[in-house]
Amino acid sequence: MNVHGVRPTMPSQAPEPTGRLAEAPSVQPQASEDVIEISTAGRLAARVAELPEVRADLVARVKAEIENGTYETAERIEITADRLADELFGEL
Repeated sequence: MNVHGVRPTMPSQAPEPTGRLAEAPSVQPQASEDVIEISTAGRLAARVAELPEVRADLVARVKAEIENGTYETAERIEITADRLADELFGEL
């Protein structure tokens, strides 16, 4: 192998700009609207969570009265009919 000398390295030079750098266009945040869709099952679950707790003692008492035949009285039937009429037709 034949080597014909070593050339010294040239000092590094910074690159020269070839023109003005174009300014980057300003980026404006775009307004966006978040959308949430809640399923029917989700709405029902939320309503169930708002219901008051079951009064087990009252349920047991009413069930026993129904089984014994003592729940339906003339007074209760009248009260129920009045409430139903108020619900359907408003208070008269």
